[in-house]
Amino acid sequence: PPMVQADGTRFGLPKGLVRPPSSDALWEWYSSTGRAARDPDPSWADVWDSAACLAQHVRATPADVQDKRVVELGSGLGVCGIAAALSGAKSVEFVDREPEALHCAMATAQLNGCADVTARLATFGDEDGESPTFDVVLASDVLYDARDMEALAEACKRLAPRALIADPRAGRAEGARDAFVAAAKASGGRVIERDLAPAPEAPEPTMMLDVRWRQPSDQYADSLGAMIDG
Repeated sequence: PPMVQADGTRFGLPKGLVRPPSSDALWEWYSSTGRAARDPDPSWADVWDSAACLAQHVRATPADVQDKRVVELGSGLGVCGIAAALSGAKSVEFVDREPEALHCAMATAQLNGCADVTARLATFGDEDGESPTFDVVLASDVLYDARDMEALAEACKRLAPRALIADPRAGRAEGARDAFVAAAKASGGRVIERDLAPAPEAPEPTMMLDVRWRQPSDQYADSLGAMIDG
């Protein structure tokens, strides 16, 4: 698709951001090349305010990702994952259903000198496995359909013991955030809600769900402690 190297400084990307000129231009390309038949989502061509705010939060609190394996679900242009890479993450993986979005994310990562960054074409429903393979999940603007929230919570739990999910304070879809929080708690997660500071040129009020799941090692430690105390 048509690409431009845009200014990325407001997202903490000193060397720039690779992206389509606009979502409209991207959709025109999808249509003119026959790719519209696969029902693509051109919204990834824009950096949504929640992604900008989460990226800023990651850069401001590097301890959340430093020396950790990070995966960004529904990564789009990948600004949150790249913020993690620039903040000292051990590795970063972008996951998105749009191959062109992953191409842009990887190009931006390379442009900004990020190492140990990979991409995978998938949706959160494709995630499987019994034990976490990452340390932190990052996601923004993914709480769209209440019917999908149980699957999203389970995917996050399988991927990592912690998830940081940014969402507009007003919500994108009625009931979706509540459904995700309920599903996360039902799966053993502890959920903390907090407001995120506004990012430059990102005025939409944004909040973050900080979800942590207990791991088998935690339960073993608790059991061992109880045995010692007893």
